[in-house]
Parts: sequence; structure tokens; C-alpha cells
Amino acid sequence: MGPVMLLDAATLYYRAYYALPDSLVSPSGMPVNAVRGFFDGLRTLRDRYAPEGIVAAWDADWRPQWRVDLLPSYKTHRLADDDSVADLEAVPDTLSPQIDVIADICTAVGIAVVG
Repeated sequence: MGPVMLLDAATLYYRAYYALPDSLVSPSGMPVNAVRGFFDGLRTLRDRYAPEGIVAAWDADWRPQWRVDLLPSYKTHRLADDDSVADLEAVPDTLSPQIDVIADICTAVGIAVVG
């Protein structure tokens, strides 16, 4: 097998979410700006590098305890100020549903989703 492209999926979908307007919506009215941008970016990468395989790495645990044990300040800038929601990363309300759609589409087109 030839080269395999490993994607940092979270970086790509966050970038897409903020790069494209939330006026991009599905027929049902759900924002799909992150979905559109993720796959437009992926198409560009695929066309440029022509990998034989693609793997999308997911942040299943964005702040794993073993990393915090090694470096207590690890991603503390992403923690909420409110103690009741500490250890939660702020995700925009319209992004969360798109993350699941991106993962489902990746799986449907044969892109391995790991994380």
C-alpha cells in the first residue's frame, strides 16, 4: 500500500466551521458549514497528495488524564470558567451536530475514523 493521509479531524472541522458562514444550511435548515468546509478541504488535500488511504483521527478525549498528570496546565485555556462545567470544552451549539455528520460521512465513504 502507498501513502496514507492522517487527518487531525478536529482541527479541520473547527477551521471549516469558523471559515464558512452558518448560512450554509441543509434542506431541513441545519447549519452544514463545517461539513461543507471539512469535505472541501479534504478533497483539496486528496487531490494534491493522492493518498491511497485516509484516516481521520478524532479527539475522543480532548484532555486525557495522563496528559494532565504529566503537564497540569495541558489545555487549561480551553476549560470553562464556571466550576460547574469545568473540564468541558466549549463547542458552539451549531457545531456539535455537524461533527456527528462528518464522522458518519467519513465512515460511509470508506475513511477510517479513529480516536
